[in-house]
Amino acid sequence: MNDLVAIPLWLLVLLILFALPTLFTRLLIPLWLKVWNRWSQKAFMDVNPQLQLKLSPFTLTRYRALADQLATDPQLLQVAAEIAESEGKSLQDVRDRLHKIALEIVPAFNPFFYFRVGYRLARGMLRGFYRVSIGFVDEQSLETVSSDDSVIFMSNHRSNMDYLLLTYLTSQRTMLSFGVGEWSGIFPVRQLMRSAGGYYIRRDSNNLLYRRALERYVQMATVARVPHAIFPEGALSPDGGMQAARFGLLSYITKHFDPSSSPDIVIIPIGTNYDRVAEDINMVSSNSAEFRARGKRFVIASGIKFSLRAISEVLLHRRSFGYACANFGRPVSFRDWLENHHVDWPKLDREQRFTWLNRFGEELMATVQTLIPAPPVATLCRVMSKAPAQGLNQTALLARFKSTVTELRAHSAFVVLARASEQFALQQALELTLLRGMIIYQADAVYRVNPGKQALVNYYAKSIEHYFEPS
Repeated sequence: MNDLVAIPLWLLVLLILFALPTLFTRLLIPLWLKVWNRWSQKAFMDVNPQLQLKLSPFTLTRYRALADQLATDPQLLQVAAEIAESEGKSLQDVRDRLHKIALEIVPAFNPFFYFRVGYRLARGMLRGFYRVSIGFVDEQSLETVSSDDSVIFMSNHRSNMDYLLLTYLTSQRTMLSFGVGEWSGIFPVRQLMRSAGGYYIRRDSNNLLYRRALERYVQMATVARVPHAIFPEGALSPDGGMQAARFGLLSYITKHFDPSSSPDIVIIPIGTNYDRVAEDINMVSSNSAEFRARGKRFVIASGIKFSLRAISEVLLHRRSFGYACANFGRPVSFRDWLENHHVDWPKLDREQRFTWLNRFGEELMATVQTLIPAPPVATLCRVMSKAPAQGLNQTALLARFKSTVTELRAHSAFVVLARASEQFALQQALELTLLRGMIIYQADAVYRVNPGKQALVNYYAKSIEHYFEPS
């Protein structure tokens, strides 16, 4: 009975291989989830008391539970029944599709990842690339925003770095949720974005069931007072200027608003700008749609290349991208705006609501445009785009740079100057643009725009061009 049983090595290896899936699914994964959830609960308890906008219990709902809650929403079930009848399909098939869509859309909020991991990643990435500069039109007004309000941070969309920048700058106040596009569908970006509160958006989707599910998720999160960050432009700019805005998410957020009973919707406008936009070459050569059209392999290769560059910048502490800037405006109350314009929102029909919402959104985007910072490189590119063909010597360039700064300040622009000095800021901007070949310094001691990089110079100049246009 006590004799040893010898088995072949190949059989032992086979038995171990068969046992591994069970080991992972029954022991290691449940153990990891238990530890992860414990960390998440602890982060929630540690961080929440310190935040200006407290975390909603909604943010602790588990991913699959949140997807189930969305997929079984009565309004969506009614839509599913109507679609099943119109398409001649079984209700169960449509509900199965709805559940898959819900799993695709909803985020996997995790306070531990957001405040302990995501914050450090955002800080490391930003500080590895940039010097971060932040401005406020009226910082005290931001202190009046309450957790009792549904808070929306509305920003221009200058770069995909905007997500990191806003996460980093608002992490002492709240935890943001934001919509992310198809670019985030690559592993592991999608998983990271989900954990950081990102919900997935298919741009220009014509799928009615998907659009209704996205609408209901945004409304559920708004009712739960989850702060949102939205980018109405929807895509990065191909020319550097702000693009036409679309207010689909804003319409979802405000659709069921009732001034007499709903929590106020408070929008905080933000303007962002960079000395160097990570995607600038791609944007100048092709817009976002054309970039995606090159195929998934191209997008993945570009992402890997950028990631390797990011890691090297962080490790070497080079900050070779200059400044990343954000400028926060005064909060705007939707309830007050409706009252000031004598609009009875609940009584409006669909067309009237659309008209007023577009007016409200355009006013907000006009405010965002006035908040866009003027970092050194954009200011220098504006000067060089208007320079004579023969170029400018050092003295003339400095004089024009100072004149441009004065004009920007006259239009209340948030001008970012290294060491608060025009001369030092110009020197830094020249170093960055000369290194990239955008500006060339020739033997006759003058600075000229490199003809081959004219589009790139115009791209940065365009970001602040609105300050020089007639009102």
